[in-house]
Amino acid sequence: MIAAEPRTLPEGESPDLILVPATASERIASIKLNSGEWKGPLDLESYIARENHLLTHRLTRDALTCWVLVDRREPEDSRTILSACESYRKPALLAHHGQVEKVSTHGVGSVFSRPEFRGKGYARRMMEELSTKLETWEMEEEKRGKSVFTVLFSDIGKKFYAQFGWRPFPSSHMSLRAEAGVDTGARELFAEDVQKDLCSEKVMGKLHDQMLAASQKSPVAKIAIVPDFDHFSWHWAREEFYAENLFPERSPPVVKGAGVDKAGVYCTWNRVFGETPEENLLYILRWVYEEPSSPVDEQTTIQAMAAILRRAQHEAHEWNMSKVVFWNPTPLLQKAVALVDPTSEIVHRENDSVASLRWTGEAEGLGEGVEWWLNEKYAWC
Repeated sequence: MIAAEPRTLPEGESPDLILVPATASERIASIKLNSGEWKGPLDLESYIARENHLLTHRLTRDALTCWVLVDRREPEDSRTILSACESYRKPALLAHHGQVEKVSTHGVGSVFSRPEFRGKGYARRMMEELSTKLETWEMEEEKRGKSVFTVLFSDIGKKFYAQFGWRPFPSSHMSLRAEAGVDTGARELFAEDVQKDLCSEKVMGKLHDQMLAASQKSPVAKIAIVPDFDHFSWHWAREEFYAENLFPERSPPVVKGAGVDKAGVYCTWNRVFGETPEENLLYILRWVYEEPSSPVDEQTTIQAMAAILRRAQHEAHEWNMSKVVFWNPTPLLQKAVALVDPTSEIVHRENDSVASLRWTGEAEGLGEGVEWWLNEKYAWC
């Protein structure tokens, strides 16, 4: 199912090509094929073990589909995999016309086109097929019987996926170098703290109310991937697997974020291990704070953010990370960064991790445009 003679392969427009969920063995074969791109510092066996480990996680268990583009004339488990990707069904919120709905969507990841087969149109065919399949895939329990949006994060720029409806959205970040620091007054957050301070009913209810209020003021629909505990713990499962395999002599990373209680400012993070120390990055997944209502409150919030960022720098240093990175920083966060490192600048990503959203809500009477709320790293897949 891995190898094939190029001369026997159908063209990308062939009616014999189909995009189907992979069998168990085809899923492993696709993981082997993409391992050169994404296994990082793991060996192949460990990379497969990581993917199998993540498949059992609450976020992805019964919600992940591995898709393969194959020739319908070949038998299952003997089919040549021409291209592959994954989709993740996720909980989301949709605000429109003065109401907020709980809906489901899909995130697309692990899009892989085999180098030896490139130029035959397989990636294009796969994305054409996927774009329509995901509208109704596993959406039987949805009110509309379909999703109204899907997301992906492009590592090949903004143009390719836009052809199939995944329009690029703001994709900026700032970073701070890792460095050891003194106590900043920020409290370390462990997993149970993150669940309490960033995922409580109060926090989720506030998000619901904010989206509701915004939908009453503007006719443009708003969507958000639900920032629930399962999303955060999925990212942690990745980092913990790497830490266990790469640093078996160390205890697992248990500090999952930081907060300043008096200011009501919290964030959670995860560690991404690359092939070199420079590629080791501590990503802030999500910020939670109250919008300040006065200049004094604003200054308090900015100071708290700066304290948390310094604690993140220290945590990155402890784990041999090169940088702390955070996506789409708000004006408040930018001011906090200026207190920590005035030389740090916003980077607008053009070629990697470009947040992209395919909106089909117009056909459902939801309007032509859409706003993506909480476009933060936790939603990456």
